[in-house]
Amino acid sequence: MTYHDAMPPGQPYGIYPQQIQNQQQQQQAQQPFQPLAGYHHQQQQQQHPQQQYLNGYQNGHPQYLPQPQQSQQPQVPYAQSAYPQTQPPLYPHNPVDLSSYSSNPTTSFAHTPQTTTAPVQFVDPSFLQKQYVPPIQTNCILPAPQPMAVSSPQLPLPQISRHNQQMPLQRIQQTTNHYDQQQQQQHQNQQQQQRHTQNQHHQQQERQQPHPQPSQPQNSPHVQTQQLHQPISQQNSHKPGERRLQPQATSAQMATPRGPGRPPSVAKSSASMQRTGHVETLPLLLCVAEDCFAKAHAAASKVARSMSDTEVKEYNKMVATGLGCLEVAMNSNKLFPRLEARLCLRYASVLIEETTNIMEAETALTRGILVCEKHRFIDLKYCSQFLLMKTLFQRNPKAAFKSLDTHIMDVTMYKHAPWVYAFRFLKAAFHIQSGTAADHHALENLRRMASIATTRDEKAMFVMVMLLEGLSHLNTMKDDWINRVQNCIAQAQKLQFDDAAHLPQLDVLLLLLDLACSLRQKSHRDAAQKLSVLQSKLEELRNLPSWSSVSDELLLPIRRVGNDAAPTLSRDTEAVLRRGDGAFDYLVLSALGKQESFAMAYIFNGIVALYKSTTLGRSSTIWTEAVRLLEDKNSGSGLKPLPDALAHAQWAKGASNYAQILIGLQAATLSDWRKVKTCLDALGTAQQPEGFLDVLNLYLTGVFKQGTAKLGEALATWKDPRFAMDRNGIPQNNTSHIASELCVLAALNRIWIMQSPAHSNDGDTAQLLEFLRPLCEDNPDLDIRIVYNLVLASITLDPPLPINQVKQHMKLSLNGAQNTSNTHFLSIALNIMRNKLFENVVGEQALKSARAGTAQAKKSGNLLWMSVAEGMLAQSLEQQGLKEEAEKTRKDGIRLANEAHLRTQVE
Repeated sequence: MTYHDAMPPGQPYGIYPQQIQNQQQQQQAQQPFQPLAGYHHQQQQQQHPQQQYLNGYQNGHPQYLPQPQQSQQPQVPYAQSAYPQTQPPLYPHNPVDLSSYSSNPTTSFAHTPQTTTAPVQFVDPSFLQKQYVPPIQTNCILPAPQPMAVSSPQLPLPQISRHNQQMPLQRIQQTTNHYDQQQQQQHQNQQQQQRHTQNQHHQQQERQQPHPQPSQPQNSPHVQTQQLHQPISQQNSHKPGERRLQPQATSAQMATPRGPGRPPSVAKSSASMQRTGHVETLPLLLCVAEDCFAKAHAAASKVARSMSDTEVKEYNKMVATGLGCLEVAMNSNKLFPRLEARLCLRYASVLIEETTNIMEAETALTRGILVCEKHRFIDLKYCSQFLLMKTLFQRNPKAAFKSLDTHIMDVTMYKHAPWVYAFRFLKAAFHIQSGTAADHHALENLRRMASIATTRDEKAMFVMVMLLEGLSHLNTMKDDWINRVQNCIAQAQKLQFDDAAHLPQLDVLLLLLDLACSLRQKSHRDAAQKLSVLQSKLEELRNLPSWSSVSDELLLPIRRVGNDAAPTLSRDTEAVLRRGDGAFDYLVLSALGKQESFAMAYIFNGIVALYKSTTLGRSSTIWTEAVRLLEDKNSGSGLKPLPDALAHAQWAKGASNYAQILIGLQAATLSDWRKVKTCLDALGTAQQPEGFLDVLNLYLTGVFKQGTAKLGEALATWKDPRFAMDRNGIPQNNTSHIASELCVLAALNRIWIMQSPAHSNDGDTAQLLEFLRPLCEDNPDLDIRIVYNLVLASITLDPPLPINQVKQHMKLSLNGAQNTSNTHFLSIALNIMRNKLFENVVGEQALKSARAGTAQAKKSGNLLWMSVAEGMLAQSLEQQGLKEEAEKTRKDGIRLANEAHLRTQVE
């Protein structure tokens, strides 16, 4: 057995002075050696409370008491330790330095004699604070002590500080000499008194109950001199590194009196026999905490989808257990500085992710930052500050921005480029959450990151910054937004031939941004071409192993300059910055996963198919596939906290609801009101988050009521406060530009309903038109301008509009419908033109206008407008004298009108 197996890390105990060894050898020549370790600890404390060891504990700890041997073992075994095998460290990156420890079982000095006497015993360091008390006289029978086959006398040990176990040998020698001068005489008196007491006890037992001498020599308590001087291999045949189990003596054997001439023995109490070794609880607490967190995070995705009370309660119980273990560990006084800083960081991160205890998290982070600053743990300090900024933003966004600028200045001054990127990306995320992504300060932050990436020649980082800036401009309603977005896309695409700028997520995000830009421009031909490029790229990346379908991490490479990453990055910063194997480190971001990217591609594909597909309802099929991908249970099933899993589930549910609304709107265009009702029922079962989806769901409800001829209910829906706007056209309850456009459409639908005699209101109509004129005439959305012109060209006002203005509105709507390739708008515009300009007009031009309106109505697939177009065509044919064709066309119109009315009966 080696020293590392017998003891925890520390200095070997059992070093004795040379003077005491010489005197002990003279005493052993006269009488057999009597080890002191066999005496009971409690009896020693009672008789001599005034005597203490310098090292603060006795040499004969109950864990190291020798056990009686059985008769089948003639050899004297090694001294065995009660400690279990040394466990591996909890944190392998901070191993204990064992290079200074000796693997030999004994330690000798230069002046120590080479003769061997009694064994060296290693004591338990957990008893450093106990006091040694010499043994008292007893009449009990002493057990036969088990000798240790190691060469050193068993005497009181010199004191070695527990806080500085690496004591030099010279200092140990000085302490030993000083101790020898004070305790030598007292120790001699103690041994004489013990021998006198034992002799009296032997004589008394011989007179009372004599016993014959046992015949087996292995039961003798005396250690033969020649046996002690034998080699270790002859004393014990097992290997030195092998742990050997000692047989336990029964209670009857320990209580049996010995014969005359035998040394007395003391029976061990049951308490000392059942006492086990000391177990360090700190690693156990940390392991239990991490196991609880891992088990909870593994079930987070399932809990986020179901949100059942039982599963949520079980999840919270696991997290609370882990937090309790971490809190107990943090209050321990056995933490070395780096472990304390790591515990504070871990404890605070769990509090922020799983609870609302922001103040307690800030307290833990502040404590960790102080430890990091004291011991110069730069990596943990930056990571703690990063997390502290996130907590501060939840409580005070302005203070978070100000403090974040200070940290950015500090890391820039020290030239820690990875953390410059980390803090600047955090600032960009704060601007996005605040809704100020397109403000001057937010754009200036992005441009500085782009400048740093250009200087350091980090292509992927530059592309990511350009993507963020382009997305920021896409969400604005400024006039020059298209130029700004196209500029960002061009800056990113100029690196398309550089392999360092290509990452799967970046390539897909860039193509999605370019496609979204074309769709918002209403450039559907360009959108169709870009969609084919996106589909080819996704098929190429479908089976790419580097892009996992479970994880949504995006690793942006950062060039490592010199050795600047050594003090600032470690395994403790992997949530923000990750060390790389080669010349690059990585910034960890969260982006679209593989399934989410395919789902977004399906949604865009359905929108493009609205304008180019010749098959009615094909877009609904594509959007249904997107809903299937978004509702897949395997999507986002990695290890993550419940709030992150909930955020991912809510995003997926929002995208799924958006696809359902698109399906409902197309079904309304095709007069399939039963399908619209099905979509509304599916949307009603899920709670809509506050935002444009809530307003969009309400808009679909109004379309359904208006399309099923429930004009009163539809008018009440369009007057909902969520469709209210101020004088600038900004919604009162929402700042999204999508919600603003929906509010305008709701007001235009109100004007159309009020053309009915049952709901006519000229005052409200004139007021709405006056309110909508500045919002619609210069609206950046072309579809809004088309609808506004169609409404003005079709309604009846008092006084009526001049015919020239009506023609102007019809011309603008026709041109806009042709530019956007919107067949539904084009059919409405042509039929309104036929009604306004060629009513009761005989001629070829009137017949061509009626035939054109009918053809476009059939392409749109709307039954109501098809019946209207067929009726006006029949009227034009009848005026031209084509009565048979007119009669057939009128019958088709009546059939379509009846079918449209039948489809409205869905309740």
